[in-house]
Amino acid sequence: MTEHDITGLIASYIYAFSLLGLATAVQKWRGYSPDFTRKIVHVGAGMWIFGLFALFDTWYWGVFPIATFIIFNFISYRFTLVKAMDQGNETPGTVYFVVSITLLLTCFWPRNQFWIAAAGIMAMTWGDAFASVIGRKFGRHFFYIGKHRRSLEGSTAMFGFSFVAIAASIIGLRFADQSYRGLPFYLESLALALLMAALATFLEAISLYGLDNVFVPIGTTMALFALISWNAPLGRLVAGLALSALIGLLAYRRQSLTLSGVMGAIITGTLIFGLGGWVMGLTLIAFFVYGTVLSKYKERQKNVVAADKFEKGSRRDMGQALANGGLGAVLAVLYFLYPASGWLFAAYIGAMATVNADTWATELGVLSPHTPRLITSGKKVVPGTSGGITLLGTSATALGGLIIGLTVFGLVGGRTVLNNTINWGGFWWLLPVGLVSGLAGSLSDSFMGATVQAMYYNEQAGKETEKKVNRHGQKNTFLRGLSFMDNDAVNFISSGFGAAMAALLYLWLV
Repeated sequence: MTEHDITGLIASYIYAFSLLGLATAVQKWRGYSPDFTRKIVHVGAGMWIFGLFALFDTWYWGVFPIATFIIFNFISYRFTLVKAMDQGNETPGTVYFVVSITLLLTCFWPRNQFWIAAAGIMAMTWGDAFASVIGRKFGRHFFYIGKHRRSLEGSTAMFGFSFVAIAASIIGLRFADQSYRGLPFYLESLALALLMAALATFLEAISLYGLDNVFVPIGTTMALFALISWNAPLGRLVAGLALSALIGLLAYRRQSLTLSGVMGAIITGTLIFGLGGWVMGLTLIAFFVYGTVLSKYKERQKNVVAADKFEKGSRRDMGQALANGGLGAVLAVLYFLYPASGWLFAAYIGAMATVNADTWATELGVLSPHTPRLITSGKKVVPGTSGGITLLGTSATALGGLIIGLTVFGLVGGRTVLNNTINWGGFWWLLPVGLVSGLAGSLSDSFMGATVQAMYYNEQAGKETEKKVNRHGQKNTFLRGLSFMDNDAVNFISSGFGAAMAALLYLWLV
């Protein structure tokens, strides 16, 4: 332990308890609620990491005072010792935040990558604090993650303040190194800050019960580390972010997406465009366009069935956006890391073919003039019943999968034309892969809908339904299936089945 380390320890504890004293004084002076004074402690604690970096010679002594406050914060949370920081009915967010800081500094400070940890911590320090304050005071446009309400104004504040804090951390901490100077350095730093601010906003929105104090700093930091380590194409990622945001907002205006759906579409679209490339990205757009057009076709007639049957309407929320595009985003990331693995590209096509086929089956199948039959028993069921299939719906399923195959075939073949290496015949396998994987994945969706999907009974309408509550806000009676297996879970699993089928077909055909 050096003299600087001893000084740093003394200064850290004086600073920490002074910060708690300041928050308590402010609360008593003006009568502010703990929600506000806790933000003083939150911001002050996060900013002290720069004091640690400046004062300590040894990283583990620098982490020590932060780590000791894990115990103090837990005791304070449990017994409400510091009323300006804790309330008895609140989640232990203050404990989670200090744990996150401790873990991140322990991982990255010894690697001389303090700036990476600082970027993630600053996203939580400034972004979350202002998201809470602005969201509560000015929130007018709301969306829901489960039963928890979020606001567009709060999420916008989260994005803006996170961007500024992350950019300042990256530029400020790396500027001293002479190799990090000039326009390319600034452009790279701003691109990283933009991408990480978008991710932090998404993580803050979906994190419940105080876990944003874990997911935002750790998730943002690890993503930043991954982009740096992978030498990811930042320009393409930023372009994907901008394009996804534009399409998402247009879809919101056309009532095809909810606000939470826009957020889910931005995350999946950015990953697919940025890491998967333009072919994968344009395939995602094609799926969205096909689904949007079909959802408007004979909308009133379909709404008669959807009103009391389907869990969600034609406006996709975050759950639907992630169920339809989440696996595709994961496969795009894997394909970026292992570009020689053609089966990963095929798996992506299979996942998209499945969700497109399922969308076509739902949008067109309910219009069938014939009574649907349950896929497991052949028993006649009322239109809109999960697991019910018709000739029209099954035909639409096959066509939806084939359309994705044709779309990718056109995109890949067109790329060879632009590159003057025309090779249409080399991609014939996309057609059977799209058709078969889309059909198989969508039929697996129907099978799960008839067996394991959670279904309820609406006593007022006298119908089986996917909805937990009816249009009057009353709970429907649980009927069958697994309680956690909702429509989004079924869609995600079926897309995985379609992806696996496509990968196997690729290995067999190519």
